[in-house]
Amino acid sequence: MKKALVFCAAILFLLGSTAVAAELKVGAKASDFSFKDSKGKAYSLSSPELAGKVVSIFYADPGSKDMNNEAQAALKTAPGIERNTKYKGLGVVNLKASVLPDFLLKKAIASKQKEAPDAIILMDPDYSMLNAWGLTNKVSNVIVLDKQRTCRYIYKGKLPKAEIDKLINVIKEYQNK
Repeated sequence: MKKALVFCAAILFLLGSTAVAAELKVGAKASDFSFKDSKGKAYSLSSPELAGKVVSIFYADPGSKDMNNEAQAALKTAPGIERNTKYKGLGVVNLKASVLPDFLLKKAIASKQKEAPDAIILMDPDYSMLNAWGLTNKVSNVIVLDKQRTCRYIYKGKLPKAEIDKLINVIKEYQNK
């Protein structure tokens, strides 16, 4: 009986440490992904639109997509950010977290893309990024990757003003490195 308990505890420990190891942390290299936009075009971290650029990623489910609109608006107008040459904004929609059918979500994403033509909005159909990077479901996750795809910033939830300033400063710092 004791051996069985020790064995079960060891298995749980290994499973728990595996889950923690998968969480993306500042200073860690981000694993790649392959997601499509609403038109079916596939993107990864090595796509020409993202290669050699600092990338901010706003990962959210449809219910929390507006949680960090203030941060997105601040990024659009922040002086010193070299959009499209050294920096690119990316949105990733967690499709699986919604009860709406995918075709309706794709329509909404296409509409949002028209509002923000400089950003790329992708769809994660099965929690791939959420699981691979240890993100939080039902909130907006904000990540900044440098040009080598090392995580330089991560925040889960609504960014307060001080965090928005920090986000902008991290992007400015790493776009010039």
